Amino acid sequence: MRVVVTGMGVVSPIGIGVDQFWSAAVKGVSGIKRITSFDASSRRSQIAGEVTDFDPSTFLSQKYIEQTDRFTQLALLAARLALEDAGGLEAYESRRIGVSIGSGMGGFSTFESSALRKFRSQPVPPFTVPRTMANSAAAWIAIRHGFKGMNLTSSTACSSGANAIGAALDLLRAGRADVVVAGGAEACVLPLTINGFEILHALTTTSNDNPARASRPFAKGRDGFVMGEGAGILILEKEEQARQRGAKIYAELAGYGQACDATHIVMPDMEGQIAAMQEAIRDAGMELDSIEHINAHATSTPLGDTVETRAIKNLFGARAADIAISATKSMVGHSIGASAAIGSIATIMALHTGTIHPTINLDEADPECDLDYTPNVAQKRSVRTGLCNAFGFGGNNASILFTTLA
Repeated sequence: MRVVVTGMGVVSPIGIGVDQFWSAAVKGVSGIKRITSFDASSRRSQIAGEVTDFDPSTFLSQKYIEQTDRFTQLALLAARLALEDAGGLEAYESRRIGVSIGSGMGGFSTFESSALRKFRSQPVPPFTVPRTMANSAAAWIAIRHGFKGMNLTSSTACSSGANAIGAALDLLRAGRADVVVAGGAEACVLPLTINGFEILHALTTTSNDNPARASRPFAKGRDGFVMGEGAGILILEKEEQARQRGAKIYAELAGYGQACDATHIVMPDMEGQIAAMQEAIRDAGMELDSIEHINAHATSTPLGDTVETRAIKNLFGARAADIAISATKSMVGHSIGASAAIGSIATIMALHTGTIHPTINLDEADPECDLDYTPNVAQKRSVRTGLCNAFGFGGNNASILFTTLA
């Protein structure tokens, strides 16, 4: 039994909808700008990948807006776009349609604003708790569309979206659902989260005056990641049923690997990353030699990019130099729980279009990062297999494998 992708929806700093997103990605457009959602002028890091053209009132009533956090609103729009792309799911019973969404921070915007109101002795909004819940995005997608199957949320920091997609694959294989709406959403371009990552020395602080050049995965002199936001949603179905309803098929979701390195709460670990990639390939019933493309986790941190490069080289050996690698975060920043969902869409589009989008701002690579990262210019290359990596705090390493259909 094969699981296929029949619809995709994305809300990102470089475009809403797959067509806008992919066109910008192939051109190497940066969505990193100075923060507009709050006054960041006193911050060490004053830039982010915001979805500046997002207006929830175009698809949600005021009542729904008041009851939902921004991350849920982003997820709702991405899900709507994915469902439209898939041609609707009317052929399925509502109790056989599952939802699996990842978010590392959940409704942190609501948490922060409500906490401030409480500290100022102001009334706290009545929907503070349901807006803050990490599972509110999955719940609202189900409520809006009447999906009554299994409803799951993965919250494993930066690997949340990948684990949510992997969980969806497991649900379909186990026969617990016939179709799953899966992906990730995040909206944490906020004073508290920016400050928290600054204290960890995780964010770049040297490019406030040149935001488009700030996110520099694998580049010499990179000094941290850029916070981002967004959502990515996939519609996943069993191939036989997808073909019966005449759905278009983008790719097969062939494998999923997850490994906790159990080493450090925030530091990356090469062995855990290797284990996740190995398991995804094994789960797909494939060999190492089959992998042709990797959408890297590649946050633009000095240690993270180096460790991921070492993991790829250790796993694939001499073949690592032949794998086309790209870093979506160079253009959209790091959207935490949404990053692997957005990265999955980029991976699928690379397979679907025969084009690898560039890793921008890679004028001079770090000497320890010596693989083919598709620097600055898109590459026409027919690839049949692609890994999407996601490595998060807590030692959570996940990798998902997409393939073209033979």
